[in-house]
Amino acid sequence: MTRTLLYAVAGATGLATLLSTALTSSDHYLVSELSQLQVIAAQAQVTSDGSLTEMSVERLGDLLQSESSDLQGGNGQWQMTIEGQTVIVVADASNNRMRIIAPVVSTRSLSSEQIQAMLVANFHSALDARYAVSNGNVVSVFLHPLSTLQETDLRSGLRQVATLADTFGSSYSSGGLGFLPNGRPAQPTVPNGSVGI
Repeated sequence: MTRTLLYAVAGATGLATLLSTALTSSDHYLVSELSQLQVIAAQAQVTSDGSLTEMSVERLGDLLQSESSDLQGGNGQWQMTIEGQTVIVVADASNNRMRIIAPVVSTRSLSSEQIQAMLVANFHSALDARYAVSNGNVVSVFLHPLSTLQETDLRSGLRQVATLADTFGSSYSSGGLGFLPNGRPAQPTVPNGSVGI
């Protein structure tokens, strides 16, 4: 990734942060943009010539080995335990994608309240992980392009997926942070055809 691209990503991230917190101070925006640049620089896996190291299936396997003592599998398909949850990691280099998945519950046992809670959580408290449905099961999942996956994103994704699976039925959260208006959960509404959040 070039420095210009890093600045563009940081600027977009800074703008998203600004909008999500409803801050209007230009001073705060500049501080936020600089903070985002520092985070991106800290996450970047930079080689001696200044370019970023792309994630590979082999490197992903090595990182997963350092995360779990019960890692099984290889060649883009692994299973392990993270924070007491069974977690599956799948990587496909030819399509430049990876997924971290944790099974949650069968869709047959879902109530309408749980479905609503999962959808609200996907917007407010699931952060980078999400609830999804696959083959008749609710799963917690983190998706990312493989080549640009950074080590810190992988470690965060593993924990968020495990936590989101674990908190199903209670807080429906992938971690301590949530984007909740006025500090409390809110249901999105559709007054007069426009979405209010």
